[in-house]
Parts: sequence; structure tokens; C-alpha cells
Amino acid sequence: MSKLLILFLLPLSLLSELYEIPNRSASYENAKQECKMLDGGPWRLLTIQELYTLKGRTDIFSKNESFWAINTLKDGIAITSTGSEGEGISPEGTTKGYSFYLQDGDISVTPLQKKVGVICSDNPLPDIRYNFKKGPYGVIDADNDIIWMTLDASNKKKRYTHEKAIEFCEAQSYLKREWRLPSLDELYGIVDYSRTRPTVNTHLFGMMMHRYYWSEDEFNENESYVVGFKFGSIATSSNKNRSYVRCVSDME
Repeated sequence: MSKLLILFLLPLSLLSELYEIPNRSASYENAKQECKMLDGGPWRLLTIQELYTLKGRTDIFSKNESFWAINTLKDGIAITSTGSEGEGISPEGTTKGYSFYLQDGDISVTPLQKKVGVICSDNPLPDIRYNFKKGPYGVIDADNDIIWMTLDASNKKKRYTHEKAIEFCEAQSYLKREWRLPSLDELYGIVDYSRTRPTVNTHLFGMMMHRYYWSEDEFNENESYVVGFKFGSIATSSNKNRSYVRCVSDME
């Protein structure tokens, strides 16, 4: 089978051969089979984190297209005080997938039967490692050289417009440090897909709310990027909407 291979530098410094199945959308199981059938493999679907590195790369992949991630999740019971208690949960624990919208970087929970685009990789699955540790005034993210502020229970449930979220962080004088909203990369970097409801290490970051948190990154003049910690999704939201806030401080 002849095919066009695309070389792309992924995180962890692994050079990956990526191949988009042309003019093809498929259910999750069929997408996995499409990759396995490629010659010269073994080929597989990309992880969400790998797809995230391709955000905006419509110069080499199809525009206006979502693509399957290899990750799946099983619906479960929410951790208390994170904002989703009482929601309808499938008693058998319905399994769903994730799809990534290449043009604007949205990550969505997607029924496995939906027809979605397919990109395959012949790299081994990456070993996802998190370089976080608790410090005296928050969680230290050594990879990004930032500190995540620890918020008490009364603050964690407050929501702000994007402008007010920026002002909230910049007005903080906690431990005489300067604070700001995290970038999208920094905020998405704490998502942990081995966990759900919330998709974050609560032993380090506490009981983050399931709904969206603001990043500082703007999508356009009226919208900015948000990350949801219910299932680890990314979306764009009107700057007038109210979302949660977690501030960071740059390490000196």
C-alpha cells in the first residue's frame, strides 16, 4: 500500500511517522482497525496528548475535521464537592472515546459509534510522566517552571468572566508573589487521563471543579480557551461566560 508519510516532531523528542487515512471517517473500533491494516506497522491511533501537539496543523491535515484519540473513558461516580454529584450516570458504566478538532484544538467526549477522522502513528505509545510535587505554597510544575496556587474551599467555587479572572489572579498577593492565569498549555498539562471526575491528581491539586477553568490564551477577540476537568476536555468560551480560576506564579 502506497501512502504519504508525514514526519512530525512530537513531545519527548520522538520522531513519529503520521498518516491520515484519506477521505475516511470511521467509528472508534473501525478506526483502530484502519490503523492496524496499514503496512510497515504496527500502526495505532494517537493519544490525546499527541493529537494536542497537532493543534492548528491544517496545513498538513484535513481542515474542519475531528480525529479519534486512542484514549477511552468509562463513566463513573463523581468525587464529592467537585460539581457533578447527582448527574445521571449509566449503571453499566458506558465507555466513550475522545475526539480532537484539529482547527481550534477542542477535545470532546465522543460516542464510540460516531464517524470521526483517523490519523495513525507507528511510534510506540508514549510514556506519560508528570513532574509535579507539593511545595510550601502550592504545587510545583518543574517542567513549566511555575507554581500552582492552593485555593481554599470558599474560593474554588467562585466563577468569573475572562476579564475578571485575569484581574483576580493579578490582584493576588499570596506570599508576596505575582500571580496570573495559566496558559492553555500549562492548564491542559495538569489533566491526567488515568483519572476521571475530575481528571486531575486531587492528592496534589485538591478537589478541582468539573466545569471549565479559564486559560489566558485567546481564541479570538471574543473567546478564550477553557479546560474542563470532568473528562479532560478543551473548548472555547465567550469571554462573557463565567468559569473557574486557578492561578499560577512563575518560579524565580
